[in-house]
Amino acid sequence: MQTHRSSTSWRQQALIEASPEAVWELVGDPNRYPEWTADVAKVTGLPHVAEGATFQRVGMTPEGTRTLTFQIDEREELRSIRLRCLDTNTYTRFSLTRARGGTFIDIETGTDSPGLWDRALDATKRKRFFRDLVNRTVDGLRDELTKSGRAGTADWRESGPENTKTA
Repeated sequence: MQTHRSSTSWRQQALIEASPEAVWELVGDPNRYPEWTADVAKVTGLPHVAEGATFQRVGMTPEGTRTLTFQIDEREELRSIRLRCLDTNTYTRFSLTRARGGTFIDIETGTDSPGLWDRALDATKRKRFFRDLVNRTVDGLRDELTKSGRAGTADWRESGPENTKTA
């Protein structure tokens, strides 16, 4: 596994009341992201999900839509996937672990951009942006799993805080 250095990131862990297989069906295939990620309108150019594959993601922004190119940097079936935006040098990593009858998910998103402009954004807005993005991601996963009837099969109850900040 590669080590990644980021200037700003947000990491959050959560227990999802669904099997790792059900969660993986959503996070392990970027083609499925429009189903549960509010910021993703469409994914194109990904006929086969594999390490090294690239695809385009049409995202929703306050100004309208924006098309970005992503690459799957790492992918281990039913365990983890790391995506990197080739246009912005941001990344998102999902790691799944079976836990207490459900799925423990560890999500990290951040940027690998070391430039001056990026450091200025880091100091002002980016940390909050990443935190909000990860929170929406967890909520979207839970909502889609509930809507599809794949949630609610676990025998655990959440305990303790879900957020862990990393720099």
